[in-house]
Amino acid sequence: MKSDPINFEALDTWLQEQGQNALSNAQRLLLQACLQSERVTYEQFAAEHNYSASYVRCGVAKELWRVLRAAAGERVTKSNCYSILTRLPLALPAPTVPPASVESQPDSDRLDYPNGAVPINSRFYIPRLPIENRCKRAILQPCTLLRLKAPHTMGKSSLLSQLLAHAQSQGCITIRVNFQAADTQVLSDLSRTLRWLCVQISQALELPSKLDQHWNEDLGYKMSCSLYMKKYLLPQVKQPFVLALDEVSVLFNYPDTSQEFFTMLRTWHEYTKVETAWQHLRLVLVQSTDSYVQLNVNQSPFNVGLGMSLTAFSLAEVEKLVALHPLDLTAEHLTDLHTYVAGHPYLIRLALYHLTRQDLTFEALLTTASGHNSVFRYHLQYLLWLLQEQPELMSAMQQVLASAEPISLPQILGFKLRSTGLVQLVGNQVQVSCPLYRDYLEEAIA
Repeated sequence: MKSDPINFEALDTWLQEQGQNALSNAQRLLLQACLQSERVTYEQFAAEHNYSASYVRCGVAKELWRVLRAAAGERVTKSNCYSILTRLPLALPAPTVPPASVESQPDSDRLDYPNGAVPINSRFYIPRLPIENRCKRAILQPCTLLRLKAPHTMGKSSLLSQLLAHAQSQGCITIRVNFQAADTQVLSDLSRTLRWLCVQISQALELPSKLDQHWNEDLGYKMSCSLYMKKYLLPQVKQPFVLALDEVSVLFNYPDTSQEFFTMLRTWHEYTKVETAWQHLRLVLVQSTDSYVQLNVNQSPFNVGLGMSLTAFSLAEVEKLVALHPLDLTAEHLTDLHTYVAGHPYLIRLALYHLTRQDLTFEALLTTASGHNSVFRYHLQYLLWLLQEQPELMSAMQQVLASAEPISLPQILGFKLRSTGLVQLVGNQVQVSCPLYRDYLEEAIA
């Protein structure tokens, strides 16, 4: 077994400098396993970390090697990742925590960089009450279509993991399909998107794909996909079946595909109410609302079923999370942090991570929070990019920043700004969500 040569925080920084996303927690775990032994199989990794094998192979691994290939400029695989990553022109320092002490910590106690979903068994997961309990009840009910909505990094995927674990404990079959794992060439074509979905579900159920036997283009793509579900996949399932479509909002970037796809899902939801063959199916959709900024005025988000919007952490929830870290923060510190980032779950976790590592003091955290070296810089740069991509939104945000009081905006612009998380409603008006966003954007777009 090889030693792990990678400091993952430095690797994430390098990836983002190359225009790629930082690795998710699952991608980090898989890369670490592959660096230690190229003989590890996706099935072994999936079993060890409580993932489905198809999710690891078609989701986690596929996206991991794509990101590394794009950043490194050459093909990266399970068998060559060690040699490629160790010769990259990067100053990747050794981990600051000795490997032995890291290995001795249980997964639930280890303080990992807060990127991606919080692991199921992590003690750092804070239940999203009362929404979480409502979702757990809903997911067990027949004819359910549940939508989890929030801007990126608000905890949707973490909540989804908890809901699926709960459903499994109650005897449900669960399948999670992440649309970020699909190639652009797939998502830009309705037929390929629907066939891709069918294959994902088939593999998760460990069934051979029989698409060619059920696909009839004379009936159309949506009907072919629906018949494949009804005639082949659903008869194999004898208990409640939860199909979770994660990051489904990426389809908004492909209007022709998304319109037809969501129409089909709406039809499936109606089928569950009236057709016996569909009665076991429950649907869960995870939507990143910041994708709504791409919608034109003639489109609307998919609003069928029970929509649950994740909110920020309350001060009490921040106190619970802080108590899980070896930190000596005063009540005033907690209030200041909570207020400055408006309880944003990811920003709170990120701040506590760096404070626990003693990367900087609490005072330095706040004084540098909106600057170029901020621990929040990648999050802030993403929000700035969203505005730069939409000149009308940029103009609307400048109006918000110019006023110390809540202001009124045209309905569509107000809706899209709220969807990014940059502003919040105050009655029928909007204001900047938190002081951090105001401090950063006033400087960035001055």
